[in-house]
Amino acid sequence: MKLKKAVRQQLEKLFDMKYRRKRKHYIQDYGTWVKELEQAEEKEDLQENAEQESASQKKTGKKGNGETVQTPPEIVLLAFAGGHWSKDAQVRMNRFFAENPEVLLAYGDEDVIVKKKVFSTPWLKPCWSPDSYLCRDYLGSAVAVRRSLFEQLTEKECQDEGLCHDRLVALAGGFEKGCRTIAHVNGIFYHRLEKWQMPEEGRSGKWVNPQEAEGMMAVTDREGNAAQDVLVSVIIPSKDNVSVLKQCLETLCRTVTETAYEIIVVDNGSSAQSRGAVSKEIDRLNQEVAYREHLQRAIYLYKPMEFNFSRMCNLGAEEAKGNLLLFLNDDIEAVEAGWLEKMVQKALQPWAGAVGYKLLYPDSERIQHAGITNIALGPTHKLQCLKDSVCHYDGRNRGVWNMIGVTGACLLLRRAVFAEAGGFCEKLKVAFNDVDLCFTLYELGYQNIVINSGFLLHHESLSRGVDETEEKVKRLMGERDMLYKRHPKLEGRDPYYHEWLNGSVLDTAVKPAFEEGILVDDIREYDKAISMPKAREDECLLLRIEYADNERVNGYAVVLGSDNACFKKQLLFKKTDEPGIIYSMDFTEQYRSDLEKNMDQVNVGLCGFYVSFLNPLPTGEYRIGIMARDQISGAELINWSTRTIASGKKKKRKKA
Repeated sequence: MKLKKAVRQQLEKLFDMKYRRKRKHYIQDYGTWVKELEQAEEKEDLQENAEQESASQKKTGKKGNGETVQTPPEIVLLAFAGGHWSKDAQVRMNRFFAENPEVLLAYGDEDVIVKKKVFSTPWLKPCWSPDSYLCRDYLGSAVAVRRSLFEQLTEKECQDEGLCHDRLVALAGGFEKGCRTIAHVNGIFYHRLEKWQMPEEGRSGKWVNPQEAEGMMAVTDREGNAAQDVLVSVIIPSKDNVSVLKQCLETLCRTVTETAYEIIVVDNGSSAQSRGAVSKEIDRLNQEVAYREHLQRAIYLYKPMEFNFSRMCNLGAEEAKGNLLLFLNDDIEAVEAGWLEKMVQKALQPWAGAVGYKLLYPDSERIQHAGITNIALGPTHKLQCLKDSVCHYDGRNRGVWNMIGVTGACLLLRRAVFAEAGGFCEKLKVAFNDVDLCFTLYELGYQNIVINSGFLLHHESLSRGVDETEEKVKRLMGERDMLYKRHPKLEGRDPYYHEWLNGSVLDTAVKPAFEEGILVDDIREYDKAISMPKAREDECLLLRIEYADNERVNGYAVVLGSDNACFKKQLLFKKTDEPGIIYSMDFTEQYRSDLEKNMDQVNVGLCGFYVSFLNPLPTGEYRIGIMARDQISGAELINWSTRTIASGKKKKRKKA
């Protein structure tokens, strides 16, 4: 027995050494990563230039003579921080402006010089985000402007970064709805000597008045006028949740101290007992209106029907009298005065679409919501479950940010804007209805905003979603597909989230993608049908599927309580109507730093998988599972997820 244990320990050491070597291969330093990206970009540029030159020669019948025509520089590069421009910054900016004649002002990404030709700390920026800019001048030093605009600057503005940027943004119409004259260009354009500022180190949110751009630009504070002539209709969908709803109403009334508002509770069919309790609470609020300066009225809209969040919200909007609509979950708890006033101030801006607010889990400092990010695998809550006491990448959980979307758990917008967007899509009954509304607002030219300078509590469970049933998963995937059918140009695209930032579902952190290592799109064929009479089905083999369709599957699998370096894993696909037919697929382990940080398990960094089908499985529906074989003992474990895929004719793969 002792000999057997000693042999296993020696074998585990060998597998651990192999694991460490493999893991090291996946870890890249920033300099190597950027160099590879730049080389790929240069190769594309050379190919494009060669094609253009070839086309030109065919058109003229002449070869180029190597002469360079000097033209007056139309684009000016502006830098105030110490450092230097990347070697091809001027060429790339000139090309961008030539391809986008409507753009007057453009900015790029930056990093920090560590030593000669060694860089770190990339600052990766979003598309033009006026509210993010008002919170902090994030344009930085990688700024280019057309000379016609530059020549309108005064000498004082040319010498001061803040004045210069404010003036240029105003002249370019940066605070107009649907602004297309200011743009972000992907890529490192400037190498700084010092790190960039976090939002709390910058300026506070003040509104630049474009009407005053002709003279010396003024920065005026609109906060004093934000609450004038405003009535907010607070629409709260609720059913059989009396105690939580009462807490929501109580904290709402206690913390709204300056803005006029009304309350509309929409109930889709509570029990008689719950209905009576809610009616009593609404009557109490109305009786106390005389003592409440800002609450105008409270109404209870009881409409028995199947659950449809979108329909409930639209019904509330039809009953509303306010010029601003606040959609609020009944499990929201307000803890600080002034939160609604902050939201109103932002919602009144002419370019504003939906306005959200940072949400934390109760009795914790964990983030539940700080804005929605639309990654390749779908809408997600980046920063979810991370500590709010930590200032995350670029200060994303601080200040104010423009985002592609905000959660419907707390969403404010102007009534006219809501009507223009067509309200909530009632075909999306449960999920993605808030994202759909935000996508529509973005497509109409509005800016969605999340306020992360304060927080509300959201009494959603920290563990919600872990035990999703197959039925719920299918419904969720169906509504996700409907979302992208309605907004095909936004599938896998988020202009507010840089393509070099982490796009993993589970890893909620916002950080440069190189920190995640090399992610290979591993294309494998499935093996023929197999049987596994010796394999033991066991929950200790944890399987999480993050995305699955008939083209690709990704997620992670961890053997709990064991050294994962010792296990060889295979994906399994079991036909739902013929359980005896099971197909297997090998995969290359994917590095997941989030598993290392968040799971107290041994050697889990390479427990991820990301596979594509070279050929589709035979037609049918398949449940996804995992098999893990202990390479020392030979013991086999299996487990099955609730996720299924429907296989059939292979879809034409989109060009990357």
